Amino acid sequence: MNTTALRSLRLTRRFDASAERVFDAWLDPATAGRWLFATDSGEMINVDIDPRVGGRFSFTRRDGEDVEHVGEYLEIDRPRRLVFTFAVPKYDPAVTRVTLDISPVGKGCELVLTHEDVLPDWADATQQGWGMILGHLDENLHNHPPRQQLAADTIRFERLLPGPIERVWAYLTESEKRGQWLSSGTMEMRVGSHFELHFHHIELSRSPVPAPERFKDHADGVTSQHQVTACDPPRLLGFTWGNPAQPSEVRFELTPQGDQVRLVVTHSRLPPTDIAGTSGGWHTHLDVLADRLAGREPQPFWPIFSRHMAHYEQATSA
Repeated sequence: MNTTALRSLRLTRRFDASAERVFDAWLDPATAGRWLFATDSGEMINVDIDPRVGGRFSFTRRDGEDVEHVGEYLEIDRPRRLVFTFAVPKYDPAVTRVTLDISPVGKGCELVLTHEDVLPDWADATQQGWGMILGHLDENLHNHPPRQQLAADTIRFERLLPGPIERVWAYLTESEKRGQWLSSGTMEMRVGSHFELHFHHIELSRSPVPAPERFKDHADGVTSQHQVTACDPPRLLGFTWGNPAQPSEVRFELTPQGDQVRLVVTHSRLPPTDIAGTSGGWHTHLDVLADRLAGREPQPFWPIFSRHMAHYEQATSA
């Protein structure tokens, strides 16, 4: 190989999010598969990240064929600098080097991505590819803000979703559509009405992964009882959740924002022991909803849920 012909590419991008949040997005296996090496039409079927110096990553995308993106972490200096090797063995066995330098700027940050040792024939496609990836990262950070814990027993998630509002409302209230991201079950749009929800998490993706041993009771699906507590189509829906004797309550609030819809999910009166699991559940289910509304195929539920729940368990114990 004529090494003098190799190229070094550089891209700069400003983000409204903090340097810590942008840095962490590259190393989070529960969320990175939604934007890193993803395409609008393809399906991310495997994400493995070992976030330590010497650890490796592997992303496998299925888009007519399976394409694996691999590398090894060389330097991890949160939130300032991340360096890793990179290769796409299916197309080129060469191993290149990517450096991310992140600096705080105002309330956000600036990321400079440098990709070294790129073959000239791949330079334009690589530059365009990283530009698309950074755009997907920006969109993901903007549309998926972190969970808020409003009180010891109350959590809130916000998502900016493709509209119109009537379409999002249908995915909350119609059994067939709701079953694609949360659970199926016919719901009467009347305060006080009772209904059942049928959860079968393995069916939320066409690449199913069985429930882990910890959740083996959910392997064949779960049915739960609920009651409508608020209903103002297409802007507000509330219903009970959990133990019928002492239920918690979840509320969905929808607000149009241009051609998008802001969805706010607030879950209150939760027992302390349920905070981490419920947080992980809503985080994962709302990711699936966002994918469905955007026309993307969701990743398998259980691996993503397990990672989110572990994160929230750690946050709860901190």
